[in-house]
Amino acid sequence: MKFLSLSVVLSFALLATQSAAQVVSVSADLTFTSEGGASRDSQVVFGGRRQGGSGPKRISYCNYDDIFGIKQVNYPRELKNHALVRFNARKHHDITFPIPAGFSQETEQENDEPMETMLQHLDVWSRSRASDEVLAHFTASQFERFERAMHLKGIPEGGDDWQVIERDLQRVADEDADNIYKTSLLMRAEEAVSACKNKDKNKYKKKKRVDFDTWFKNYHPHDEIKNFYLQIADDYPDLVTYIPSIGQTVEGRDIFAIKLTAKEHDGSIKEKPQIWWQGLQHAREWAGGSTVQFLTHHLTSNYGKNDNITAILRDTEFVIVPIMNIDGYDYTWNNNRLWRKNRRQNSLGAYGVDLNRNWDDHFGQGGSSGFPWSETYHGPSAASEPEVQALQKFFSEQKRVVGAIDFHCYSQLVLRPQGWTTQLSPHEKEHKFVGDRIVSIIKDVHGKKYISEPSVALYKTTGAASDWFYGDQATAANNGHHVYSYTIELRPSSTNPGGRSGFILPPEEIIPLGEEIAQAMEFFVDYVVKNPLKN
Repeated sequence: MKFLSLSVVLSFALLATQSAAQVVSVSADLTFTSEGGASRDSQVVFGGRRQGGSGPKRISYCNYDDIFGIKQVNYPRELKNHALVRFNARKHHDITFPIPAGFSQETEQENDEPMETMLQHLDVWSRSRASDEVLAHFTASQFERFERAMHLKGIPEGGDDWQVIERDLQRVADEDADNIYKTSLLMRAEEAVSACKNKDKNKYKKKKRVDFDTWFKNYHPHDEIKNFYLQIADDYPDLVTYIPSIGQTVEGRDIFAIKLTAKEHDGSIKEKPQIWWQGLQHAREWAGGSTVQFLTHHLTSNYGKNDNITAILRDTEFVIVPIMNIDGYDYTWNNNRLWRKNRRQNSLGAYGVDLNRNWDDHFGQGGSSGFPWSETYHGPSAASEPEVQALQKFFSEQKRVVGAIDFHCYSQLVLRPQGWTTQLSPHEKEHKFVGDRIVSIIKDVHGKKYISEPSVALYKTTGAASDWFYGDQATAANNGHHVYSYTIELRPSSTNPGGRSGFILPPEEIIPLGEEIAQAMEFFVDYVVKNPLKN
C-alpha cells in the first residue's frame, strides 16, 4: 500500500446521505480505500494540502497498482540504454553490426546499396529529404559499437555528423506509461463525478462499456478498444454491424472489424460504394488507432445531426479494421512501447514481420529486408502472415471499394501509389488532386502542414498495403475497379528533442488530430464516391 499524490486538483461529488449529495471542492491528497475505490467520506482530490482541520476524513493510502481498476504499466527493461541518434548515414555507412551466428549474410544482402544494408540493422524513424541524415533507434549494444566507431574516427558527438537525441528510450517509454496512467485516473475520476451527479437519472440505465465523453482524452489497450466498438454497435444498431472476427493473428487473437452505413428500415443494407479504413498495422503507432476510433465516433454521433455526414452514411458503406496488428499492439502495452512488427517467432531468436512489407504486391523487390532482425523484415513469402491473409481476404470479399486508407504515424504525409517504382501510376493525376486537397483541408483546421506525394518519393517500399489496394490483385477482386489508395502518416511532423514525440504522441493531441483528419475524410469520402477511378 502506497500513498499517491498527482498534483492535479480535482473535485468529487460526495454523498452525504443516501438521498442527497454534497459537492466538495478542496485541495488535498488523492485518497482511496484499500479495495481501490474512493472512500464515501473522503476527498478525492489530487495534489496540495487540505485547508483547515474540518471536512471529510482523509485516508492517505491506496492500492497504487489497481486504482479504479486501472493497472499501471510497468515495462520490462527492453529499451534500457537504447538510444535515438541523428547521423549522416551515407557518410558513415561503413560502420558494421554483427550478424547472428547461423544466419546467411547472402540472405541479408538483398540490396547492394551499402547505406541501405547498414540501415537494415537499425530502427529508422525518419530520413531527411535534403540530405542523407537519418534518425534511428539503436539498441544498447549497437549504440556502444556506433559510439566507439565515431570516436575512433575522431568525430565528436554534437556536430553535423551525429547527435544523440535521447540516450535512454526506456525512460521515455516509462514517462509515457506514467502519463497514460495519470490521465486514466483523471478520466475515471471524472466519470465517477458524473455518475454521482446523475445517479438518479442513470438509476435505470444500462451501464455502458465505455464513456465516450472521456474516451479521447487518452489511449487505450486492445480490450478497451474492442469494448469501444461493441458500445458503438450497441448505441447505433441502425448504422453499425460488428464483425467479431475476420481472421486471427499469429498468436491466435481474433481480428475484429465493423461495417458502418445507414441501414434500411428492415435492417438490411443495400449495395453502396465502400470506403476501407484500417489502423495499427504497425504496433507502436497508437495515434493511428485513436484516429480510426475518432472517425468512427465522428460519423456515428453526427448521423441525423449533420447533413453532410447523414448523406455520406446513406450513400456509402465503411469497412473498418481498427487494429490489424493486435499481438504487436498488446506487446507495446506490456513489454516494449516502441515495438513495430507482429509477433511471429522467426529463426535464431528473431521476432516479428513488418506487416506493411508482407502484402502480396511486388513482394521483396526492394524497400524491405530479408534480415529477420530488421524492422522492415518482409517475412518468408508474400502474405505469409495471418494478419495480412485475413485483411486481403476480407477486402477481396467487399467488391465495391472506391477508396482505401491505411493510417500510420508519423511525419505528416499523404502518400499515394506507388511505393515500388519511380514510374507514375496510371491514375497519378486523380490521386494527386485528392491528396493535395486532403493536405489543404487538414491545414485549414489547426494549421498543420502535411505533404502530398507518391510513396516512393519518401523511400522505396514493396509489399505495402496501399500498393496492394491499388494493385492488380485487389483490382481484380474489386470487380476490375481501381481504388483511390493512400497511406496517411499522421502527427507529428518530426521527433522533438528528447524523443518526446514521434511515435509517442501526447494524449492531449488525440482530439485535435482527429478533428483535422475528420474534416479531410469528409471531403475524401464524398469526392471518391462521386468520382470513382476509371479503368
